[in-house]
Amino acid sequence: MGEKAKGKMNVGVDLGTSNLLIYVEGRGTVFDEPSIIAIDKATKKVVSVGIDAAGLLGKTHDKVEVVKPLNGGVISDIDMIRELLLFTFNKLFMSNMSNINKLLICIPSEITDTEKAAIMQLGQGLGIENTYIDEEIKAAAIGGGIDIYTPSGHLVVDIGGGTTDFGVLSLGEVVNSKSIKVAGDYFDKQISIYMKEEHKLEIGPQTAEKIKVTLASLTGDLPTDEEGKLLTYSAMGRDLVSGLPQQVTVNAEEIREILLSCFESIKATLISTLESTPPELAGDLVGNGIQVTGGGAQIKGVKEYLEDITGVAVQISKYPMTSVINGTKKLLKIEKKHYFGEF
Repeated sequence: MGEKAKGKMNVGVDLGTSNLLIYVEGRGTVFDEPSIIAIDKATKKVVSVGIDAAGLLGKTHDKVEVVKPLNGGVISDIDMIRELLLFTFNKLFMSNMSNINKLLICIPSEITDTEKAAIMQLGQGLGIENTYIDEEIKAAAIGGGIDIYTPSGHLVVDIGGGTTDFGVLSLGEVVNSKSIKVAGDYFDKQISIYMKEEHKLEIGPQTAEKIKVTLASLTGDLPTDEEGKLLTYSAMGRDLVSGLPQQVTVNAEEIREILLSCFESIKATLISTLESTPPELAGDLVGNGIQVTGGGAQIKGVKEYLEDITGVAVQISKYPMTSVINGTKKLLKIEKKHYFGEF
């Protein structure tokens, strides 16, 4: 690429199902908010993005539509992704996109080549000629402190919002990878279903997420309050019998059972990934262990759960929520030929 143009900056983007993160060289991570956008249906103009748009979920009227342009690690609305990036970039760079020298966008591993090409065109359409893309799992590994450029196998499990990705990396590339649509959003959905079936209470996605964040655990050592009592959460929603507002108390043991059921798919895919990994690289994992990133890495007991399955040491990333964007910081300093694929 040569030297960076004078006065210009390099920018990294983590285009995640749950959150959009943007790193600007010299400024750090300048944006970390939900990948959500609210649109005025009549004018098609952006009403809000990120936290402000997320606050409108389930609370809008007929004139405003709230959109999550990525679902389950798959792009559901490429036009809305463009609007989301354009609105955010305009806010951050005051419409002066010419200040951007190089743009790296990290994407979910499940999107198609057509979608990859569309993402490339998005950046170029913003006037950023040097636009590149790479896989989130690779950036997550690098952001977690793994040197993926050595001839040694490393396994990363990224439990994100839309997908859980499994990647074995060596010599700077993803050697073996799998992805399933069982992650944070799926956990929330299962909690909502449980509340309907067991407590006859209909709750919104934000309430389901709060229950998960407060009570999530995979171990028998459940979270407790300051007095040592089993932690509970008072969920408010609509009673399915009376149709009236209602409050129900749910405990950590209930949520643990839901999560253990969800993690059966993660367990099966992890085993499948290990079984299909070349023997030499699989042997490396005994010494290198497994690193877990993403929001799901913060669930109590994930380390012990995965270690029990694999018999291999598991390390939770020091900054699980920002591993990908931290990885873009390092990737932006590497020459194009070392990591950017052609499409």
